[in-house]
Amino acid sequence: MSILLHNRFFAAAAALTLSASALQTAAAAPLPRSHIVLPNTIAVDPAAGTVTLPLLRGTAGATTVWYIVTDSSNAADARRRGTIYAPLLAGVGAGCAGCLRSATETGGAIAFAGAPDFSPARTFKPGPTGFPPAAAAPGAKAGAAYTPFVKIGGAVVNAPIVATGNGPFDVTTHTNTEDRVVAIDTSKHTVTLALAKGFSGGKRVLYISTEASDAGAAAIERATFVPALKATGGFVPIDVVANGTHQGLGFVALHGRLSEDASAANAATLGSSMNVLSTFPLGPTAAAYSPLWNVTVLAWKPAAGAAHRDVVLTGPTEIAAHEADLTGPGGKPVGPVGFVVNCPVIAYVDGAP
Repeated sequence: MSILLHNRFFAAAAALTLSASALQTAAAAPLPRSHIVLPNTIAVDPAAGTVTLPLLRGTAGATTVWYIVTDSSNAADARRRGTIYAPLLAGVGAGCAGCLRSATETGGAIAFAGAPDFSPARTFKPGPTGFPPAAAAPGAKAGAAYTPFVKIGGAVVNAPIVATGNGPFDVTTHTNTEDRVVAIDTSKHTVTLALAKGFSGGKRVLYISTEASDAGAAAIERATFVPALKATGGFVPIDVVANGTHQGLGFVALHGRLSEDASAANAATLGSSMNVLSTFPLGPTAAAYSPLWNVTVLAWKPAAGAAHRDVVLTGPTEIAAHEADLTGPGGKPVGPVGFVVNCPVIAYVDGAP
């Protein structure tokens, strides 16, 4: 997205018919609390491109870990933790033993079976058209013992680890923090992460991307690469445009500063691919919401691009209306591409989806 136009993303409603460069811009005022759907959220700063969440201390063997909680499969547990109630998470371990780990929780601290390695250097170099990239490598990778989805009692909880160790914490090159972490305060128990921007049901929404089962996706999303999640298949689709003129992987690769490490200084200017979430934890699709998304990649056919029909897609109605102009990668039929992403929703911008 055109970073110079970033501040207009949260401008007026007419933006839905504009290019994503105008859509992906920030409001001058904070979001109303009623727009925040993750209850335990401390603050959402659209102008800064960040969200601040409660930071919890846990363990993974002898290692100190720091994590957030965003979703629970159990309604009572979700209320107690201040998370989104996502009943579909109850099935996250079906057919994928590595996707879910049993965990203990003592005094509010989760003991994880494993932790990510945040020490690798994340790299991204755009290709000639942005996407596919010329080079991409995730800045964090997990072994078989780690998954963000842990079973505690009768609940499956989404608890992504965002930092390891006892500090000091690197929030510029991210050698011991996830690549979206731009501030961390263990004394105040807060962590601030760079937001991702997208759409759901024709409306603008904000979320975070914490894990991906594909290395390239993890590099693009500044997420932890967790290969064990691949077998789960996801629950609901998230539509990702590959080659839109004003939206998608190619556009964000060229204009979204993907080669830069996220920091508090540049979070407001980092681009998003403006993905389309098929469900949302409010409204008519709430019962079908899950933070674990099955990725579908949409590609505009060459004729559509040449005729400037590659509009910004914001929901299923628009996607259906342009079905004849869309295909899967390499001309294949549109459908899941074989990997998943963990993207908990934070808020909506103006109208609820």
